Amino acid sequence: MKKFGWNPTVLTIKSNEGQLTDKEQQLLNGISIVEITPPFDRTTSAAKKPSADKKKANRISGFISDQIDKHMPLDTWILLFRLRYSSIKEDVAKCKPDLIWSTGDPWSGHWLGYKLSKELNTPWIADFRDPWTLSNVNLRPRSLFSHRVDRKIERKYVQTADHLVFTSRQTEKLYKNHYHLQDHKTSTIYNAYDQLLNQKSMDWDVQLDDDYFHVLFFGRFRKLSPVDPIAFAVSSMKHEKRKQLKIHSFGAMSREDTELIEKLNLEDQFIVHDPVLPSQTMNVLEKADLLLVSTDHRRKNIIPAKLWDYLATDRPVLSVAPNPEVGTILESVGQGKQISPDDPKKIASFLEERISEKEEGNSNKNSRKSYSHKFTIEAATSALAQRMDQVLNIG
Repeated sequence: MKKFGWNPTVLTIKSNEGQLTDKEQQLLNGISIVEITPPFDRTTSAAKKPSADKKKANRISGFISDQIDKHMPLDTWILLFRLRYSSIKEDVAKCKPDLIWSTGDPWSGHWLGYKLSKELNTPWIADFRDPWTLSNVNLRPRSLFSHRVDRKIERKYVQTADHLVFTSRQTEKLYKNHYHLQDHKTSTIYNAYDQLLNQKSMDWDVQLDDDYFHVLFFGRFRKLSPVDPIAFAVSSMKHEKRKQLKIHSFGAMSREDTELIEKLNLEDQFIVHDPVLPSQTMNVLEKADLLLVSTDHRRKNIIPAKLWDYLATDRPVLSVAPNPEVGTILESVGQGKQISPDDPKKIASFLEERISEKEEGNSNKNSRKSYSHKFTIEAATSALAQRMDQVLNIG
């Protein structure tokens, strides 16, 4: 941001869990960070194995916490922001900001952006990233009361913010149509890949047998990324081709996905690994024959974040995500193909062809045509700075 004339200050919730990598520390060198300290630690887990009584108490407290969250408009982080608002406002005022940028979720971040903008008389950009109340898939349970309040709050923020930013054109289009917004009010800034940040640094000590064709899903199959599209496709494959296929994921599958794999007798095809460190990302991805993008078929407006990890590699990508933008991005760099998640036979045929190519020695892991500048972190930062400049000039 400094390269484009902006000196950012980051306001964030303090966490005692995890540490920044050396590269992240280097990138944040010279950046002011204001931390909001919670009166309780919601970001860490106990190191010791809890007793039976403790587990019972945790279940009860977890149930109570879930119910509060379900009925709380915005989210429960709003309680912390309200509690600490006076000190937050004081810290922000000291920075004398020319512009306030808030991002969600958590959506209470926009409450903070709205309130600070209003009280400090400062322009405000609300970064919605993915859909909030217009999403077809709730990231967490909502009561009828909280959902109705959220809709009213979202409308107020959409109308009040000086500019709205999204991470996909489909989401931008959704909000423009729903709230009847003018073109100048919104923009899309894609997430991006940073080859320097993703450089190899730590090895992944798992060896993949080259006699098989390895598809890698860099994440965990779960509610938001169900195994269904790829599982039904694999079950449709010819038996001899299916035996040569291994699909890798990271982190325990959801119970529903595990049951589906067992029902389809695909236990030999699906391999689950422990999650890996961010610094191992490139070493993991480059061991794959094919990288997989997948998400819930109802999430037609989002671009899965793992796509940007994949774009930092030269490995071919298969997308079975419902948003056509993913396919457009892959085609523009010549790195892969998009197939509808509702077409398992076409997905199966694609996999069979790739397996045959590897058998015949014609498999080309390095399929990428170019590393397009428009999907790099430099391009995204430039676009962000331009939007900020425009907001100040219009104001």
